[in-house]
Amino acid sequence: MEYQWFAFSDERMKQAFDLRKEVFVEEQGFALEDEMDAQDQTSLHVLGITEQGTVCCARIFWQEPGVLHVGRVCVRRSCRGQGVGRGLMEEILRKAGELGARRAELGSQCGREGFYETLGFRPFGNRFLDAGAWHIAMGRDLREPLRGRNG
Repeated sequence: MEYQWFAFSDERMKQAFDLRKEVFVEEQGFALEDEMDAQDQTSLHVLGITEQGTVCCARIFWQEPGVLHVGRVCVRRSCRGQGVGRGLMEEILRKAGELGARRAELGSQCGREGFYETLGFRPFGNRFLDAGAWHIAMGRDLREPLRGRNG
């Protein structure tokens, strides 16, 4: 897997949007106008690329000093269950540390929190509705080492 990091103005943004549209809009039923938002313009984006093409993507942005927010994490359906999502998140956590973040936070769709828990994320706060779907805020202290598959 090759990971490529880039800004909104980069031509690779089209690949990220195409995959996000496939996963979030076509597969999960989110509205296109909810999927692509102004936060994209200030985010750092990442693509995961294999010989099959773009298989995963995500974005990160500073939520507050020292805290990076991880969002729009998605994996092409045909590549799920093969460790692609975990590899993507490990790359995001590596990059967050490189950028000097002390904490990473995200909003997990309810029912998917177990995946993030294996990466050391823990829920905090109440559930919230985002684009018509229930989510839970999760966070991870980046000063703690990443452990094996069970967190």
